[in-house]
Amino acid sequence: MASIQEARAADDGQVVTPYVQYSILYDDNLLRLRDSAAAQSALGTSQMSDYVHSSVGGIRFDRMFSRQHVRVDASLNKNSFDYFKQFDNNGRDLNAYWGWALGERFTGDIGYVYSQSLTPFQNLRVLEKNLRTMQTKYATVAWQLHPDWTARAQFSRFGLGYELASQQANSFTQDITEVGLDYTARSGSIAGLQARHTKGNYPESTVVSGSVVNNSFTQDELKARVTWLYSGKTKLQFLGGYVSRQRVAGGAADYSGFNARLIADWAATAKTGFKLNLWREIGGLSDVDANYSLTNGISLAAVHKATEKLRFDGSFDYQRRNYNGAAVITGVTPSNRKDRYEKASFSITYSPLRSLSLMAAIYRENVQSNIDSFGYVSNGIALTTRYEF
Repeated sequence: MASIQEARAADDGQVVTPYVQYSILYDDNLLRLRDSAAAQSALGTSQMSDYVHSSVGGIRFDRMFSRQHVRVDASLNKNSFDYFKQFDNNGRDLNAYWGWALGERFTGDIGYVYSQSLTPFQNLRVLEKNLRTMQTKYATVAWQLHPDWTARAQFSRFGLGYELASQQANSFTQDITEVGLDYTARSGSIAGLQARHTKGNYPESTVVSGSVVNNSFTQDELKARVTWLYSGKTKLQFLGGYVSRQRVAGGAADYSGFNARLIADWAATAKTGFKLNLWREIGGLSDVDANYSLTNGISLAAVHKATEKLRFDGSFDYQRRNYNGAAVITGVTPSNRKDRYEKASFSITYSPLRSLSLMAAIYRENVQSNIDSFGYVSNGIALTTRYEF
C-alpha cells in the first residue's frame, strides 16, 4: 500500500506529505506457540489469541533537485494489545535516500534506514517485551565505462540490537562490500558478474551447555547476474553462483556451495500481474545454536487492479529450511533439524479518494519442524486505513 501512496504523491508533484494510519489485527496464535498446553506452560494461561491496535503518524518529503532525488520518510507508531498488555510498545521508523548523478557517467545512491519495533515472537521465542533496533547505512556508485558496459560498487552496514540484556548475544553488525561489471544489450537486457564479501560480527558471546558460542563469520560470493527482458510483458532475473561461509571461531559450522535466485515477472494484462520467486540460499539466524540455515523456497504473488480504486493482492510462500544446528554445539539441537514454512495471504485495497486507502487482509502461517516446540499454526485478519494530507 505504501508504494501506491508514493506513486500518488509523485504523480501530483506533492513534495511534503503528512500521513496517518490505523490498523487492527486479530491473530489466533500471536506468540507463535505450538498449542494451548505450551501457552499454559510458558505463560500460565491457555490464551493464545489477541487483538493488536496500531496507530501511525508520519511525514514524507520527496523532491527532485535537477538530477538529484531526495526522499525522507519519518514516522512514529503506537501498538496496544487487548490481552497481552505487557507487550504494548512505541516504535519509530526513518528512511532517508539520496539518488545522485554526476556528469553523464556516474550515478549512485546514499541511504539510511532505521527501525525500532517489537521483536517478532517467532524469531527468538522470548516471551518478554523485547524491542529491537535495526539500522542500515548504504552507498552505491555506477560508472558507465561505455554505452554497453557499467562498473558498479556498493557498501552497506547493517546493525541489529535488542533491548533485553538476555538477548545481547544475538545483537550483531554486518558489513557488505560488492563490486560488479554489467553488459547491457540494445534490448535492455543485462548480463554481469559480481563479487561480494560479507563480515558479520557478534560482539557478545554466550555460554550454552558449558560451551562458549560466538557466531561471527565471513562470507564470500561470486555470482552471475542476468536480467532478461523476454518481452514487453515478461522479465526474468537470475542471480546465482558460489558461496563460501566461515565461522570465525572455527568448528564444523562452515558452508560452501551453489546459491541462486530466479525471479519472473509477468504482466498478463494491463490490470493483472504475477511474480514468481525460486531460490536456494543460506541465511543468518538469531538462534545462538545455529550459524545459518540453507533455505529452498518458492513464492508466488499476484495482483489485480480491477479499477483505479480497487486492487486485489494474493501471495503464497513455501520454504524448506535446513539448519546446521548441532554442528555448532553437540546436543543443543538435532543435527538434522528441518523446518517447513508455509504462508498464504490475500488482501483487498479500496481507495475511494486519492488520499484515502482502506485495506482488509487475511493470512495463514504454518511451520512444521522435527523439533516440536518450533512448530505452530497461525491465522489472522487485519483491517487498515491510511490517509495522506
